[in-house]
Amino acid sequence: MVLVPVSEIDAPEFKTVPADTTIREAVEEMLSKNYSQLGLTKEDELIGAVSFKSIARTVLVTEELYDDPRKLGDRAVETAVERPRTVHEDDSLGDLFNILGERSYVLVKEQEGPTRIITDYDLREFWRQATEPFLLIEETELAIREIIHSEFTGDLAEALREMTEESEHLETVDAITDCSFGHYVQFISKHWSEGFESYFDQRPDFIRNLIKRLGENRNQLFHFRIDDRDELDLDIIQFAHGYFTSLHRNSA
Repeated sequence: MVLVPVSEIDAPEFKTVPADTTIREAVEEMLSKNYSQLGLTKEDELIGAVSFKSIARTVLVTEELYDDPRKLGDRAVETAVERPRTVHEDDSLGDLFNILGERSYVLVKEQEGPTRIITDYDLREFWRQATEPFLLIEETELAIREIIHSEFTGDLAEALREMTEESEHLETVDAITDCSFGHYVQFISKHWSEGFESYFDQRPDFIRNLIKRLGENRNQLFHFRIDDRDELDLDIIQFAHGYFTSLHRNSA
């Protein structure tokens, strides 16, 4: 995941103001537009940036250096300029993690087009969205395993081995931890009347198809068979997670 290029993150254009804008005007702009940072330009060239942190630092320093800092808001915002860190669009997320561990934002230099900005929040949100399907599927699979453990009263290892030895397409297993979603589908179908019929509030074909669809998404995701995460059926993943984990919690 850390090898994913920076260009995968949706980074908005870095907004700028002229360097001779007053501090007061810059703060008003940042507050009204909900910006944490602003770029500063001279003759249409980016010379640096200001943030609430750099402006606050300027206030503290000028209070020490000036006898009367009351007119600070009228000074050019260039007084509070800082040199931002930059990455290129083909750099990896690892580069971003290194920088955003110390800074609240980083600028993205593109070969063509405007400079863009990525904040620590943008990186956290990208990481959350990227990892959420993995975590949901993993938690759902654990819930399905626990349901099978709790509802099947026979010798589970023997039943799994017998089922897979009879199957032409399933790998032979004798432990639930070695099962795939295909194993779960067939096992629950085969032993539906042995505890699962009274456990689930849906018909067997619904449970079978739900687990099957979840397994298909799992294989796409874990084996990198998709080019775009939008190809995942997140509705199925989220529904299955809510359904199976809720059933498991309520029965625990």
